[in-house]
Amino acid sequence: MSKVDQSAELLFIKFQKEFPDADMKVSASRKNLSKQNIEQRLKRFYAEAREERKKHRLWVIGWARVVLKLQQRLLLAGYPPEMVSKLLLAMIFTGYIAN
Repeated sequence: MSKVDQSAELLFIKFQKEFPDADMKVSASRKNLSKQNIEQRLKRFYAEAREERKKHRLWVIGWARVVLKLQQRLLLAGYPPEMVSKLLLAMIFTGYIAN
């Protein structure tokens, strides 16, 4: 498995851990996600994505391939397309801007 495939799969698993419901609806038995809680989860995910990029030394082209594969996995899992697009755009920017 290539670095790109490994990174995309790992990030998919980490995203599912933070947001297990693909339809983004929280069942009655689960705690409702507050805006602050969602932001905390996203910050953790972005930080993990940034570390994964640095770990494998994925630069522009490699990182774009990871993002594309992650997008495909999230859409196949049923996450809303609009949310996936926003997430991955933010992931690209936070991966390169933040330290």
